[in-house]
Amino acid sequence: MRSPIRARLCLSLALLGVLPSAFGAPQTVILYGDDDYAPYSYVQNGVFKGMYIDILREAASQMPAYRLVLQPRPWKRGLAALEQGRVFGLFPPGRKTERPYVHPYSAMLYRESVVLFCHDEVMRTPRAHFPQDFAGLRIGVNAGFLLSEKLMAPARQGVLQLEAAKGNEANLKKLALRRIDCYASDRAAARHTARLLQDELARYHFRLHEVLELSSEATYIAYSAHSQPAYKTDFIEKMNAALLALRQSGELARIEHTYLR
Repeated sequence: MRSPIRARLCLSLALLGVLPSAFGAPQTVILYGDDDYAPYSYVQNGVFKGMYIDILREAASQMPAYRLVLQPRPWKRGLAALEQGRVFGLFPPGRKTERPYVHPYSAMLYRESVVLFCHDEVMRTPRAHFPQDFAGLRIGVNAGFLLSEKLMAPARQGVLQLEAAKGNEANLKKLALRRIDCYASDRAAARHTARLLQDELARYHFRLHEVLELSSEATYIAYSAHSQPAYKTDFIEKMNAALLALRQSGELARIEHTYLR
């Protein structure tokens, strides 16, 4: 039988935040993640997976006081829940000034980059300077994808021709068939799709040729300013420390490499 003194001690420690609960059981923390953002976070055959899932689970393994639960959500629904304070945290947004309902952001998860891939035949001509060396080329983009101003400005000036298609798969096939000269896309997303299509693309003797980086953006866990559980400060501090330790140890680089190879 638990003694009254021990029970009071456990309760006091829990109230002070030393223990997640009076009995020392891990505190469950739920984070929402984008459910359709391969290869970063996505659902496949009912399983939530991706680069950010691996990073966060590895970080959580260093936080024994917490049990991290990652739940997939459509991105807009996740943002709405974050704004309303119905969810503690959401990944992986970049920093946006138009989201005052976020406070704070975590330590950086990853830096996503939009890069330009070009067909090898196109690169037979030296092209070291953007956009002047790419004048007149057809650049494939994903329909609905927010494009870098570095790409949009020369397109508005008529230097480049942008051609939209639905998603990475369609654009990679067009690039392999020389229906476009280059393709602007998120680096990891394009490489992930190219791996899935490697047998088909090999028939065209095509390989993904990255030419230059157009833009990049750091991503984070966004915590809701309207969600204030007792463990908030402690969890954020421990998660930030775990993410930093993973980066310093090289473990984050190993995880990233499995998706970017």
